[in-house]
Amino acid sequence: MLEIDRAYVAIALLWAVAGMLLGLYMGIAEDHTLLTVHVAMMLSGFVTLALYGVLYRLWPAMKKSPLALAQFWISAISVAVLIIGSYFLVTRGSIPLAAIGSIAMIVGAALMAWIFIARGREAM
Repeated sequence: MLEIDRAYVAIALLWAVAGMLLGLYMGIAEDHTLLTVHVAMMLSGFVTLALYGVLYRLWPAMKKSPLALAQFWISAISVAVLIIGSYFLVTRGSIPLAAIGSIAMIVGAALMAWIFIARGREAM
């Protein structure tokens, strides 16, 4: 079985490194055109996914939810879609991919809330 908590934190850390590298590039180049992409990487990619990993670690009964795996994949994929979509938004003015990623992130957050409410009180 997938260790959802560890997988979330691992993906979050990869997004953190990518976001920091993009921030470093923007600072060196003195070009903040991709600031929106950087923010999406750091907040959606790093902060949100790390928080989900921490929640699964602190309330391990949540991992037993039949929705946990779906919540993981929806959130992990939607972050990537949102970040790629934010790049297209900044560089081409294209909104659809960012909107799809954003909506999917909302679905992932709603599932996380549901799982927490349903399983957060259970013991291991």
